[in-house]
Amino acid sequence: MKILVTGGGGFVGNHLAHKLKDLGHEVLVNDFSDKVSNCLTDFDVFDFDLSKYEYFKQLPKDIDIIYHIAAQTSGYIGLINPELDVDWNMKGTLNVCRFAKEIGVKKVIYTSSMAVYGEGDFFKETDEINPISHYGVSKLCGELYLKQYEQYGIDYTIFRLFNVYGYGQDMENLNQGMVSIYLAQSLKSKTIEVKGSFERYRDFVYIDDVVSALVLGLESKTNGEIYNVATKRKTTVKKLLKLIFEAHNDDTDLFEAKNIGQYDGDQDGNTGDSEKLKKLGWKPSVKLKDGIKKFYNDVKENK
Repeated sequence: MKILVTGGGGFVGNHLAHKLKDLGHEVLVNDFSDKVSNCLTDFDVFDFDLSKYEYFKQLPKDIDIIYHIAAQTSGYIGLINPELDVDWNMKGTLNVCRFAKEIGVKKVIYTSSMAVYGEGDFFKETDEINPISHYGVSKLCGELYLKQYEQYGIDYTIFRLFNVYGYGQDMENLNQGMVSIYLAQSLKSKTIEVKGSFERYRDFVYIDDVVSALVLGLESKTNGEIYNVATKRKTTVKKLLKLIFEAHNDDTDLFEAKNIGQYDGDQDGNTGDSEKLKKLGWKPSVKLKDGIKKFYNDVKENK
């Protein structure tokens, strides 16, 4: 099949694009040129802003499937510059749907977020949604657009990703990706700056497990469905820092973590239930301790 991956130069999109190509699909990538890494040289790349519908005319008209991964993904950036959430997450998703209708795309597979749930534990896909951030609202809006466009014969699958981590995350971006933020700091200093309580917690999922879930969206039995991509394991910031420090093989007492305050709209914690996804044969295979150690080793080896 001919598949377009929006946000293919980003963390999840890059891994996904390569996986789809390995599976034998013809993969096209949309992203800004400054985000497209050298490892995407074998892909046809379309550099344009998804919030501008007129730019979609660059794309071929025989695309079968769209994986819509592109987004503004930082809750903090969404707080200080909410227009980016509106442009990239809301308008961008609406435009993807408009384009899918225009050329007759069979299906749009969308990465939503745990942020649509708000605070709470072991959320199921049928639970009430209550986003507390601009970012969460914008991702929920994307889900609603997909449901709206189903009436035009466009199938969809929605994956609500919890906290994804692993090699390929932007180590320079200290506003997005809790594992990468703290790991990046630990590689430069023995002092780690933490926003919010050390008892805040997340549900961390390794990138390879996330990609294996997303590929399942190609199966017709996932049409019209929403799936949590989660481990159902609660990890506090305190525990996460301990695992990161241990990955260095140094005395963990050499590191210091200090609280620098919390920003509005940041979730204290939530976790997800992935039993629905597991019924498709998926399961998280990488434990957090092992994933962090692999992430650390990959970063060190590729410096």
